[in-house]
Amino acid sequence: MDGIPLSRQETVDAAVWQALLDAADKAVVVHDGRRLVRVVSRRAAELFPDLRPGVELAGVAGFTGSEQNEVETTCQGVPWRWIPTRLDEDHVAWQGDSAEPDEPWCEKCAQARFLVNSSRLLGSSLRRDQTLRSIVQLAVPTLADCCAVVLPAKRGRVEWWRYSRGGDTEHGRMGQHVLRSVTSLAEAFSGSATKPLPGRPVPGARLDWLLEPDFGDPASVVVVPLRHEGLDAGALVLASNDSRDEQLDVVRDYAGRAAAALSSAHSFSEQARATEALESSLLPSPLPEVPGIVWSACYRPAHSGIRVGGDFYDVYPDSDGRALFLLGDVCGNGVEAATLAGRIRHTVEALRLVETEPTKLLHLLNRAILTSSDNRFATLVVGVLERLDSGAVRVRLASGGHPSPLVLRASGVVEEIAVPGTLVGVLPDPHFSEAIVTLSAGDVCLLYSDGVTEARGGSDGREQYGAHRLTEALGDGAGMPAADLTRHVELRLDDWLAGRDHDDVALLALQAI
Repeated sequence: MDGIPLSRQETVDAAVWQALLDAADKAVVVHDGRRLVRVVSRRAAELFPDLRPGVELAGVAGFTGSEQNEVETTCQGVPWRWIPTRLDEDHVAWQGDSAEPDEPWCEKCAQARFLVNSSRLLGSSLRRDQTLRSIVQLAVPTLADCCAVVLPAKRGRVEWWRYSRGGDTEHGRMGQHVLRSVTSLAEAFSGSATKPLPGRPVPGARLDWLLEPDFGDPASVVVVPLRHEGLDAGALVLASNDSRDEQLDVVRDYAGRAAAALSSAHSFSEQARATEALESSLLPSPLPEVPGIVWSACYRPAHSGIRVGGDFYDVYPDSDGRALFLLGDVCGNGVEAATLAGRIRHTVEALRLVETEPTKLLHLLNRAILTSSDNRFATLVVGVLERLDSGAVRVRLASGGHPSPLVLRASGVVEEIAVPGTLVGVLPDPHFSEAIVTLSAGDVCLLYSDGVTEARGGSDGREQYGAHRLTEALGDGAGMPAADLTRHVELRLDDWLAGRDHDDVALLALQAI
């Protein structure tokens, strides 16, 4: 229909387009912008029954949901290659063809190709849920008409995942009685078996974890132990409408690969949970409520892959209305710097119970860092605030080699509070000075790390942001609440960086009210 204006083309309904795709005998799948399947050709539906209009593309037929380019899947041991074509802003069509159309087919070759492609697809994700979904989906229909995985869960329960030909992937948890619903399942689940075992449903037992309601009585059931390093005992259950005894070797091999993939995903999940817990312990604590003060902060580590860095801040309120606060910067960035930053925060939290004078606290912290095995140092501003009878807030500041705090008066004037001092954790006899500033209602004291002033940007990406731009940005935010002010400074910094890399950045603002 090239050359015919769209306004002059006769439109047809969806049924005609579906019939056209079916007649072409091509495997075609169309999904929308939400990655929901909208159109499936007859050929695609025969090969991959899980591809149906309305389902999410992610997790079916080997798709993960994030593909932009060519994708390979497998069907009955034969690899398939899918090539995407964007139809419009909201729809993408995938056309599938056999990746090995010219090779002669034989049972052993097909089984080998199935196992190779299964290993590749099972190893494509380290997410535990995605791996379990792939295990049950890849086994159908090559190894069985229905596949289930049964794994130990907490509090004496078991976890199950199931996929049937033409159905959906489902999962849930049940009591230990599920192990008595199929013969040989308890033996395989406990880890005492080492090879595939024939099984059969126990009459009257609950089987909704394994079979669809209309599945009927399976002609064969095979139960296979799932065992690998780091993986608790579990079982793979395969149910079919016909006998597949000739595939037992392939079933055993597939179960081994599935167990290895699941073990890797389990290990990765445990490491991810441990990393998240450690990161959470190093992140700044939520800002507390202190009478007469509104707090606001900004925290942005240099590396986007982790949530922590060498910059840190903390606020410790006392019951008498006073509060100790600090902002610091450890030499370097990344995990190593974050580790020392966390150690400094915990040390200060302990030391403040016996010492709250800012200068004396810095001396104690300096000794603690020197006695540690870490050769890194830090810069730090420590402050103590108290509410005066007049309603103003008096702030005592001590610094160890850190950029000078800034005060934004309610009138719009910006003042630099010079507090010189040596680096913390370098010299056994350091010098720390102290300054006192009084904040009236609306005044803001801003502590910041050198990741702000040393951020490189501008026209050539080499010029530093500098203290003068920070002072200007702060002055332009006169009259703003503390939260809006730190956000205003952060946005100015973003404009300067224009997406470039940056060092750790931290801001801590306290506003008298």
